[in-house]
Amino acid sequence: MKTVTLPLRMPTKLLQEIDLLVKAGLYQSRSEAIRDAARRLIESKTLLLEPHRYYRLRVEEAIKSSATPPKDPDKLIEELRTIREELWRRGKEYFEES
Repeated sequence: MKTVTLPLRMPTKLLQEIDLLVKAGLYQSRSEAIRDAARRLIESKTLLLEPHRYYRLRVEEAIKSSATPPKDPDKLIEELRTIREELWRRGKEYFEES
């Protein structure tokens, strides 16, 4: 994974707490601890977003990074919803037959 170096301002007390976690052996470095904190923040905040809003953001990001001509985000979301519902229906049928 490509990494980027960031200048970061942090209260001294917070940094001391991170250093204690590193010293205790929970993390190998400050960077590892801060990356873990960032991942946990993203996971927790993602759960707070309305699911369709989260999917819309993901679709829009995929469109921006795609080399193919962009589609209307609303149309893409509807296509994804249809695919998800079909997969859910197939899975439900599979488990009901078992």
